[in-house]
Amino acid sequence: MRKTKIVVPVLPTNIAEVQALDVEKYSAADIIEWRADFLGNTAVILEAAPLIFEKFKGFPLLFTVRTANEGGKLSISKKDYVALLQEIAKFDPAYIDLEYFSYRKALPQLLDLKEKIVLSYHNFSESPTDLTGRIMKMHKEGTAFVKVAIMAQRECDVLDLLQITRDFTVEFGQKFISIAMGEMGKLTRVSGGLTGSLWTFAPLEKEAGSAPGQIALPQMLDILNALEE
Repeated sequence: MRKTKIVVPVLPTNIAEVQALDVEKYSAADIIEWRADFLGNTAVILEAAPLIFEKFKGFPLLFTVRTANEGGKLSISKKDYVALLQEIAKFDPAYIDLEYFSYRKALPQLLDLKEKIVLSYHNFSESPTDLTGRIMKMHKEGTAFVKVAIMAQRECDVLDLLQITRDFTVEFGQKFISIAMGEMGKLTRVSGGLTGSLWTFAPLEKEAGSAPGQIALPQMLDILNALEE
């Protein structure tokens, strides 16, 4: 049985695109990630929410608002960010992404959601020298999952991330998701069976990706099936 769960992003930019989503195309997904920031503002996100949750009611759904600080499409105040997550929680998503180093002070206001929170850190320029310390700090918050995505600039960035992920998984259990973005980092997207990274992200088509270096769903299925089944 395949160990790594495939998360397929959904990126509508307006209500018409939400209504036009064909759920059958996502049948091979293990988890649906709704990248709500592509809608541009909170009012439209909240208008779209009941439509999205109804369409994908047969899937575990990860709600993500990737803000401008971490490579996303939405600029939002800390107060409104927390309020939005609390409103979306009413729809009972399986998981909620929270950007730790941008909004860590918001975590105490979301303690009742801890069992759903994917605590995330994204760096689109490099692999920071203090990555291990950052992951440890996130782990200590006690959320359901910890996710890190860094930009691989050198081969050693990829190899270091693989080793760090394996070390954390062995010591603390399976709660880590790690990705090296970019072409060089593609190996990290298919190596979860070895390192313990729980999820990988794969768009329906390469052109519909939500981050650099993502592998399209048909190819990802082939690779993971060959490696893990």
